[in-house]
Amino acid sequence: MPQIGLGTFLIPKEELSRTIAEAYEMGYRQFDTAWRYHNEKEIAQALKDNGIKREDVFITTKVNRDALYFGNYKVGKRSIFNLRNFRSVKDVIQESFDNLNTDYIDLFLLHWIYPLDLTLQMYEELTRLYHEGRIRAIGVCSSLPPHFAAYADVSDVVPAVNQFEISPLNTQKNLIKYCQDRGIAVTAMSTFSHFRSNEPRAEISENAIIKSIAEKYGKSTFQVVLRWLVQQDIIVIPKTWETAHLKENISLDDFSLTQEEMTMIDSLDQGKFLNYDPTPWVKKMPAKYRDIKC
Repeated sequence: MPQIGLGTFLIPKEELSRTIAEAYEMGYRQFDTAWRYHNEKEIAQALKDNGIKREDVFITTKVNRDALYFGNYKVGKRSIFNLRNFRSVKDVIQESFDNLNTDYIDLFLLHWIYPLDLTLQMYEELTRLYHEGRIRAIGVCSSLPPHFAAYADVSDVVPAVNQFEISPLNTQKNLIKYCQDRGIAVTAMSTFSHFRSNEPRAEISENAIIKSIAEKYGKSTFQVVLRWLVQQDIIVIPKTWETAHLKENISLDDFSLTQEEMTMIDSLDQGKFLNYDPTPWVKKMPAKYRDIKC
């Protein structure tokens, strides 16, 4: 799995073909998508239109509970409106294969961790496809130790990847260590932006500490943060469709942060999830899982 990939959430569809062509030319080989992004078909078409061979790229996609409900899955008081459509878990996973026009998926992730019964049904189906060879690796998103215990109860396959929110404001050191100690690769998501937004966090991009480090190396603040992640052996999937930023995001090999600089960035941690917080959903899990910690 390439350590630097291109996230595609909220990239305008009319920009995808050019963006993927430019990214591939610059050296990007991993493209991260999801059923919920509603751009799998466009990505497949972009690869075809630009003459990019399927075997030359690593495709990550995700299965989402919304695909199983009319009008998407709702939580809280609105959950009374949840109505299952006529599709099975098998059907919605197959849709990503069809959308991407591929016989295999390099990495298939669970997009969320609630409700648990449905999450585990999805994990079981991904396991079946993994053993058939149609999925080369199974992964998860926003998963905590209790979730990993639940996956182990229904599958003999340990997730290869956990993709969750990591940023200088949310360093997640304990969860990173928990995963890496168990051979589970970590992918950082929601590093720069606000919840479901293309708007970068000024608390990161304009942070005085990060800016001072960036000035020292002649880099952007975004490059410094990405380098901070890479030096922790974390996979990064920054999103952009601007040519200059595509080049910046993959140009991380010509400088290295000192341990002091790594610690300075670590010091910005606020100790909480800012965008995609899975912790409230642990309380809804069976008691045998709830008290499992990092």
